[in-house]
Amino acid sequence: MPENYLKKKIKNAIRKDGLSSVYKPIIFDLKKKKDFNKLADLFKANKIIQVIDDYNNQEKEFNVVKNPKIITHSFLSGDRPSSKEIFFTKGVWVYYPWLQCLIHILDKKMYHQTRISRNFNLIFPVEQKKFENFRIGFAGLNVGNPAALCVVLEGAGWKMKFADFDQLSLSNLNRFRASIPDLGLNKAILSARQAYEINPFLDIEMFEQGIRPEDINRFLLKPRIDVLIEETDNLKLKIAIREKAREYRIPVLMVTGNGENIIIDVERFDQNPRLPLLNDYLKQSVIDKIQKIQPGKGTLKERIILARDFMGTKYLTRRLQDSFKLVGLKLAGIPQLAESSFLRGAALAYLVRQIANGKKVSSGRYYLKLDNILK
Repeated sequence: MPENYLKKKIKNAIRKDGLSSVYKPIIFDLKKKKDFNKLADLFKANKIIQVIDDYNNQEKEFNVVKNPKIITHSFLSGDRPSSKEIFFTKGVWVYYPWLQCLIHILDKKMYHQTRISRNFNLIFPVEQKKFENFRIGFAGLNVGNPAALCVVLEGAGWKMKFADFDQLSLSNLNRFRASIPDLGLNKAILSARQAYEINPFLDIEMFEQGIRPEDINRFLLKPRIDVLIEETDNLKLKIAIREKAREYRIPVLMVTGNGENIIIDVERFDQNPRLPLLNDYLKQSVIDKIQKIQPGKGTLKERIILARDFMGTKYLTRRLQDSFKLVGLKLAGIPQLAESSFLRGAALAYLVRQIANGKKVSSGRYYLKLDNILK
């Protein structure tokens, strides 16, 4: 009887809470009666299992950011819960439905200024503003994930688009910044959750079904993005979305893992609308083969070879070249490492910030090799 009871309970509980597609927090300003009543309803419905109130510490830190001369140990020490008055009159309360958690934070302007205060003097205010205002489209959230989170951590990414149809699998956990409870979640939704947990005031448009051919124009133009981070696995889409980006003069960035190293491709279609795809590293013969791919047809080996040729064999490390030959025989997929995944994210965030600020970022293929550090 206990065994049957437990089986029934587990079956009934398996992700039937309707939260697997939820990615956006709810922000409450308790000075507004409408928000006050909505939050009260959440408590009545037992939707909140944890409340975090760190407001006083955040406010202290904000005051130090505004006037660094007041920094002292005694000023920063001491942690006390907010008074009733502060509960209702200061800051906002952010509710994360997937965590069933309610958190008291500074209001939007104070929160942002405090959170990015360690950027100061490394990124000047005018540079920060341009970075923040840059609208970024992430097509593919496997590599796009560390890039998006790096952008958000640095205080940008206020307006982004996320596109990915794929779900987080166990083999992704060798490089994807996620955990066991996230398994089975859509990667775009998971990435949006992670971004909103850093900055609840973001505006992220979702394409959790991925980008279909009929979606390309909407993804690029409605509203228009300033840069495309192209990291999809669909070879036809990689070509099609580049062709449209070139037509609309939108720059494209792609970073590919190469063992412990990375390959960076910059296509400044905004500067040169006649630029060959992938700066002519992608040969027309490969494009023709990719265009002939029929849905559901072609062997795994044929598709793997095309994925390899998309980049060009001679640019890959020997171990990675050998790995392509072993997929479907001794390997279940193309090997990738966390080292290069996080390196790719950092490189993409850096390039976006440079382009946003009009710095010189020329079209071309670049290499960043950890292998060379100790030489």
